[in-house]
Amino acid sequence: MGLKNLLGGQTLPKETHLEVLPPHQVVEHCFCPNGHSILSDQHQYDGYPGILLKLKAAEQEGLLSLSPIIGDPARTFHNFRQQNGDVIDICCPVCDTVFPIYNQCGCGAHLIALFTSQKNDYSDCIGICQRIGCLNAEIISGRELRLLDRVNYF
Repeated sequence: MGLKNLLGGQTLPKETHLEVLPPHQVVEHCFCPNGHSILSDQHQYDGYPGILLKLKAAEQEGLLSLSPIIGDPARTFHNFRQQNGDVIDICCPVCDTVFPIYNQCGCGAHLIALFTSQKNDYSDCIGICQRIGCLNAEIISGRELRLLDRVNYF
């Protein structure tokens, strides 16, 4: 038995999937404000180089590798004891420069801009919240950052 088309058309076989999933958006280039690439072949996710960030908290420093797939929460902490709710500084692992603030996050911390070109252009960036455990503590596309800003989410 199949599924009836809602518009009164043909009957579809039961195995037919109506939902079409969009292709993954993958960050192919990512830079600190000084132009250093922060993609790492040593930290891969589904065959793609991960995004490597240096984390600084009051009493510790370590690294965080993130999936470059937009919306994928996969991550690995390296020599860093994460505590949900902590607000951390996010820096370049090469030059130690703190990434700039894009906007305030709904959780009260800041959304940090990671640049997808060496121009340091906020219209060409992705973001992440600096609060560990926040819903926005995964890579957010530039489009999503601008949409959140337009609807006065913050």
